[in-house]
Amino acid sequence: MILPGSFKTAYEAIIPDLEQGVDYVRSRLSAELAEFRPVVIQVRRKEAESLYAKLQKGETASVFEVEDLIAARGVFLHTTEAQDAMATAERVFPPIEAKNVEAGKPTDFRYQQPHLICRLPSDYLARHPNLTQLKLEIQFTTYVQHALQESTHDVIYKGQRFSWREHRLDSRLRGLLEIVDDVLANVSSVANIGDEPTYELFDARNKIIEAAKKSFSGSALPDDMRRFAITAEGILQASEISPAELVELMKRHTDIAQAFSLTPVDKVLGIALRERREKLLARSKRRLFVVTPELETVVPEAKSIPADRRVQV
Repeated sequence: MILPGSFKTAYEAIIPDLEQGVDYVRSRLSAELAEFRPVVIQVRRKEAESLYAKLQKGETASVFEVEDLIAARGVFLHTTEAQDAMATAERVFPPIEAKNVEAGKPTDFRYQQPHLICRLPSDYLARHPNLTQLKLEIQFTTYVQHALQESTHDVIYKGQRFSWREHRLDSRLRGLLEIVDDVLANVSSVANIGDEPTYELFDARNKIIEAAKKSFSGSALPDDMRRFAITAEGILQASEISPAELVELMKRHTDIAQAFSLTPVDKVLGIALRERREKLLARSKRRLFVVTPELETVVPEAKSIPADRRVQV
């Protein structure tokens, strides 16, 4: 679209101030909202063509009255995190109005993510008085809603024609993703509505996790217990040691169980080497082992693992 030269000149004159504002909003939001683990924080200034088109609608008296002259969007994994982030942002950026925070019509699935219209903080405006009248828009949305918005925005809201089918499809997708958001936010409770079905592989690994919890103190347990169980599973199966036997062996070999220099996997390996070394090496086929000097000190049997069966750390 061809823009009047007078408008382009006036807009270009404020671009440096707007870019400074964009950089500030991005860094401030990133710092203030870090605890809510944002997937991404986007900040941009309104481009000249879009700004002029909005002014032509006749709803604002000046450029700085446009609510999204600088616009930001915080994207979060779950709805609750987006809500908490919005509450925090309100304490940092003086709010003018909060939009789309009330429950919508049960039959309405338009794009209506919660967002704030606010000012820049007073400490920033004291250093940049040219932006005193600026209005800032901050949207808060979830990852799945953000993906849909990015995918459909230019087609649905900035297309070359109106299409009932496109708008209808957009609304149907938003309804589906609202359900997805609710499920993702409560995945554990939703998954556990009924009894857990029997699944031999997972049941066996859960027994290894329970054995580890009985054998090691909480501080010694890894953060990713599932990965631990998968790694320990191969060692135990090759050694023909059951999870119940592992608990008893850990009680018998307290020097291994209580060794601060060994990880839980090291301890399982140490037990297997001390109790079933030949069986472990014969049945583990091509498996490689991480053998540290600490393991060799506590469990001298580890020294017998051939060089070609070791991971080079």
